[in-house]
Amino acid sequence: MITAVLLLLSTCCLSWIILGDLKYRKIGHGSVAVIVLINVFIVYWYKLPIDRALFQAGLVLLAGFILFWLGVCGAGDVKLLAAISLAVSDYWWPWMLLLTATLGGIVALGLLLASGLGKPEWRAMGVPYALAIAPSGWLAIWLTLISAT
Repeated sequence: MITAVLLLLSTCCLSWIILGDLKYRKIGHGSVAVIVLINVFIVYWYKLPIDRALFQAGLVLLAGFILFWLGVCGAGDVKLLAAISLAVSDYWWPWMLLLTATLGGIVALGLLLASGLGKPEWRAMGVPYALAIAPSGWLAIWLTLISAT
């Protein structure tokens, strides 16, 4: 029952984040804070290794800072990926990153094609990477919870 509630909360919050990123190209601090709280509770409730969770999130923040500094992605994308990484087991984490990169490439390619078809303002707004991060993160969290029970 608790798994279903946590997944429902994550689904609602991640959907909100996707909609905001699509509309404004921004990922709010409050939404990410809710994801962090949910994921900290997941780590506590399912007794996931906190050291690995913090290591993964820290690694995402470090790599993300470099990518943000280079202009590859936004800070909100980095925050979201780090927050999600807290509740993903070390087994599913690399798969989540691979799926995120694949979906991110599809989203970027779609925007590139759309800008070539008469919507150049979409390209100028940037890539809404939450559209790639949220579903892959949700899937990885779900697989982690299924594996932990």
